[in-house]
Amino acid sequence: MRGNLIMRGTAVLLTALSVGIVGGCASSADEVPVRPIIRDTNLVDASYQAADALLMRAPWLKERREPLLAATFVDINNLETSSALGRVIGEQIGSRFAQQGFTVVEIKMRNNIFVAEGTGELTLSRSVREISQSHNAAAVIAGTYAVARQSVYVTARLIRATDNLVLASYDYALPLGPDARALVASQ
Repeated sequence: MRGNLIMRGTAVLLTALSVGIVGGCASSADEVPVRPIIRDTNLVDASYQAADALLMRAPWLKERREPLLAATFVDINNLETSSALGRVIGEQIGSRFAQQGFTVVEIKMRNNIFVAEGTGELTLSRSVREISQSHNAAAVIAGTYAVARQSVYVTARLIRATDNLVLASYDYALPLGPDARALVASQ
């Protein structure tokens, strides 16, 4: 009899606890939804993958040995501005092309290209065509990015310097983790 009482008491206690736990899990209108933690991706790997994709879409470019110009990627909402993220992406994609044996001209060293303080070199400058011609550049590596709530959407392009024809294009998204957020915020 005593064993039965203990078992009934335990059952009642477990039932009460489970109701309390389930009741505690019920959502109230005052609770703030918890956003998932967004983790950064490896930016170098993403940039190298973008460069490789551009090369895959323009295989004939490997046979041409004219130099390429690498430019800062710009904010799609204001093509005259960029951020540390746009500068880093342009640098890394240019670096990957150099690793693949291309001559990549460092246009930041030029005096006659439009360089907005704090934004880097911008391909929308009128002098880019002149610089391309003076270096016999086949194309310009350029692109844009758009910042959303949880991602940064990037478009990388190879643009023929003589007539602005898009030779190859590659679109990708980067998670807007803490590092990407800091790079976007850094002008």
